[in-house]
Amino acid sequence: MQNGGMDALLAPESIAVVGASPDSWYSSQLIDNLFDYGFDGDVRFVNPSRETVWGEPCYDSIDDVPEVVDLVVVSVPRRYVVETVRDAAERGTPAAVVITAGFGEADEEGRDLEDDLAAVAEKHDIAVCGPNTIGFANTHDETVVTSTCSRKPEKGSIGLVSQSGALAFTTFFERAADEDVGFAYVVATGNEVGLSTSDYVEYMAEDPRVDVICTYLEGVDDPRRFMEVARAATERGTPVLTIKVGRSDVAERATMSHTGSLTGDTAAWDAAFEQSGVERVPDVPDLLGRAAAHATYEPAASPNVCIASTSGGLASLLADMADERDLELPDITGETEEALLGMEDLLTFGELHNPADIRGYGADVLPEIAETLFADGSFDAYLFAIGLPAVDERAEGIADDVLRVAEAADAPTLFLWTGRKDAREGQEPPLPYERVREEIPLYYDPSQAMDALASLVDVGQRRRTLERRAEGDSSEPESATRPDTTLPGGTLTWGRRPRCSSHTASRRSRPGWRPSRRKLRRSRRRPDFRSR
Repeated sequence: MQNGGMDALLAPESIAVVGASPDSWYSSQLIDNLFDYGFDGDVRFVNPSRETVWGEPCYDSIDDVPEVVDLVVVSVPRRYVVETVRDAAERGTPAAVVITAGFGEADEEGRDLEDDLAAVAEKHDIAVCGPNTIGFANTHDETVVTSTCSRKPEKGSIGLVSQSGALAFTTFFERAADEDVGFAYVVATGNEVGLSTSDYVEYMAEDPRVDVICTYLEGVDDPRRFMEVARAATERGTPVLTIKVGRSDVAERATMSHTGSLTGDTAAWDAAFEQSGVERVPDVPDLLGRAAAHATYEPAASPNVCIASTSGGLASLLADMADERDLELPDITGETEEALLGMEDLLTFGELHNPADIRGYGADVLPEIAETLFADGSFDAYLFAIGLPAVDERAEGIADDVLRVAEAADAPTLFLWTGRKDAREGQEPPLPYERVREEIPLYYDPSQAMDALASLVDVGQRRRTLERRAEGDSSEPESATRPDTTLPGGTLTWGRRPRCSSHTASRRSRPGWRPSRRKLRRSRRRPDFRSR
């Protein structure tokens, strides 16, 4: 199977849409999105029932298209799908997206057709996404091949691989877009007859535009390979965050009904994730919050965290949350404590603790507080909590200061802003907190902020553990030095068939391949905090 299959799928220069019709919601919306969201390659249309569509000629079959395209998008009744993909593959098309549903998730006939489609993919060496997929988006190459995307995706550095199509675009993408969080890729894998979740994870981990990979998993056909590619991604510096469903019998039945996958044993999955460095995440908002943090900062160098809050009550709450997440809160002492207590504007007396209660007045001298804390070598991550309105006149100055603090930070530095977000009468956007959100991750919920901070710490620890194992550290148990699929609770062998994986053979031999870079971080220079 050619190395270029994944490139042709996710970054095609030419596309043929089979089943193109303005009367079909799926194909018409997909084509409109393709044009509206910036695709500038060649697009051909195939539909024997029409002569023209979208002002262009419509061909009777894929064989009639004048040139061989990179990607064929298939949106036809299921009985025609296998033939369509076979015809495209025989012409030399390297990739296909099969939108059509009604395969393994449907009935016996669908399962037979899915087997036939898998055989075609393997025989003809064509990279197949789907069937039963909503499609994908590649924001950097402005290639949006889906009917379900309400706005043009903004470029970002998060890769998302989802075994639920609706969740991929109507939930993950929309929630992220509302918070100015951008993706590099959003892929709905469908039934995975050809390409698997593991293939996409491996591909994205090698892309220098991807800083963190998120997955939504229901079941995996080849657990060992998933563990290996996730482990490799983590070792290279690309964290893998996962929502894995199927903890309950109800979820198991729901998953079977729409993808035909078994979700598997929870304890076995937890053990697999632990071995391969994957971080399991409970829900969508938490996944996006953690991913945004990883897209902005490298993992923390240690669990030593400093928290400063304008509210004493919020500081106490965050202290409990830090303890629950095994974060360390070293004392603020010595010159650092003296410098903070000496700030007239801070109005703090006696002594400071960690979390530091900087009171409401502290929001007006946030850069000076941050400069003092950053100069202390005791901390490797920071959280500044602002329990004040985020939309009033004072908030404008706070927003400016937050952005200056973020610019000066050498270590991961997150911000929690819990006050009012509704605009005042006559107030025009962007609101103060929205200006912050456009530049850096901003959290409104204490638990999500602490989960994101803990994730930066945990991923750093996992990466160091995997590095020690790779170096043969004798302190690591021998059983932990490589993934194993025989785990507590059973063996991870769920699925219908082995999947082809050679689409994602190493891209190092490809022209233009670049080694994966790590994040381009905020400037390491320390600007004058007091310059206005």
